[in-house]
Amino acid sequence: MLASIAAIRRVAPAHRLASLSACVRQLATQGTAIANHCDQEYIARTRQLLQDARPALPRFAVQGESIKPILSPSQFYSEMKDNIRKAQKSITLAALYLGHTENDLVQALSEALQSRPNLKLNLLLDSLRGTRDSGKGSSASLLYPLLKAYPDQVKISMYHTPDLSGFLKHVMPPRFNEGIGLMHMKVYAFDETLIMSGANMSHDYFTDRQDRYIVFHNKDITEYYRDLVSAVSSISYSLQDKEGSFKLNMNDGVPDPVKESKRFKQHTVKTVRAFLKKWSKIQQSPKDDSYDTTLYPLIQMGPFGLHQDERVTLSMLEHVLHADEQEGPAKLFITSGYFNFEKRYSQTIINSKTAEVRLIAASPEANGFYNSAGISKYIPPAYTLIEQRFFNKAKAAGSEERIKIEEYARKGWTYHAKGLWVYPPKSDLPVMTTIGSPNFGYRSIVRDLEAQLFLVTSNAGLRRDLHEELSSLRQYAHPVTEQTFKAPDRRVPVWVGGASRAIRTMM
Repeated sequence: MLASIAAIRRVAPAHRLASLSACVRQLATQGTAIANHCDQEYIARTRQLLQDARPALPRFAVQGESIKPILSPSQFYSEMKDNIRKAQKSITLAALYLGHTENDLVQALSEALQSRPNLKLNLLLDSLRGTRDSGKGSSASLLYPLLKAYPDQVKISMYHTPDLSGFLKHVMPPRFNEGIGLMHMKVYAFDETLIMSGANMSHDYFTDRQDRYIVFHNKDITEYYRDLVSAVSSISYSLQDKEGSFKLNMNDGVPDPVKESKRFKQHTVKTVRAFLKKWSKIQQSPKDDSYDTTLYPLIQMGPFGLHQDERVTLSMLEHVLHADEQEGPAKLFITSGYFNFEKRYSQTIINSKTAEVRLIAASPEANGFYNSAGISKYIPPAYTLIEQRFFNKAKAAGSEERIKIEEYARKGWTYHAKGLWVYPPKSDLPVMTTIGSPNFGYRSIVRDLEAQLFLVTSNAGLRRDLHEELSSLRQYAHPVTEQTFKAPDRRVPVWVGGASRAIRTMM
């Protein structure tokens, strides 16, 4: 268009040039207005889908300016320590484990507790992972001195899956037994500030293991997740001091998940359903136009038949991928450190005919199990095989141009990010993302405890920030083609194919 204007300028009178420029500006303005209108309609439909979910989801209306993605592990660590220093009333930390070398983080917690006697710390970890001793200690042994020094301020809970009980509990060795089920939620809350993430609390997650992290400065959503962690803590073992060493005891009135797994499941279902019922009554509406962002928290607890996140994620995929958009196709980006999408997720993606899809996963070198000792070194080849099967199915469906796979590869780094971003038709900025612990795989649905947050926004600044977040991940991502799987270092041993099918729900 600029070239055309330049050509016209050479022959047109000056007074007509001014009129022409005004017309061009008007057309550009109208185009932007139309695009914004289409985006707003898409946002409204997306919100309606989430609001129509049954049973009802909690709904929080917040200001987009109160939300900020973090882009790097080091920034995540700085944000954690800064919030620990600032917290006045409560700190709630939930993760799979705390790295046994995280002395600086524990020291920061100790200093906060010492300087503020009214400060309370609630820490929830997985029992199997949190007590696994690497030979240099465990999460439990690192935290025990903190509990002993501040017994009235500190509560440390460790969830144990009820699916590891009886004979199975006795025969499965440490590390392998973690495949049965884990507490996988990642929630970090400080007074009225929340950090939702997929990252654990250990050195690699603070330095060179890329994940995702979003900060929310909002009292209500922070309280929701603090209450969720309290609910899970109530059905977990408590770390206690016993004559100079730690022990794990169940809370009074709670069945033991190992000794009474059936009763424990029944008790937990009642506890979590009561939590969901309480919070489903929260249906906030925007106070004014500045409340331009809506949050919908979700949980997934497969061992207890609670499939909230799975159900809503599938509905969202169908909404994005199968909508007949007159304006053109929407764009969907999905990332997971582990390429092992649950069957219905995969089928929904492959069978869609409209939306453009980009799937981002770890390259073998960016997989945390790459070059690990023992049989676990074959885990990256297993993911390669699953990825190749998906690639071939997409090609057979004639969708190879619409569905693309990318692999994150950054020298010296591993990749653990998970979530999705939705871009409306003809839009350069996302209007929705998810943030949390699920990997979209089988074990997230069937075996582990997961927490995720759906975020829908019309805030221009936040949309730009979310786009920048995705771009920062994709700058290290490379396209996957048929040649990728023909490379010598991508050859998969024959036996891995059968083994990957047998243990797929544990991956």
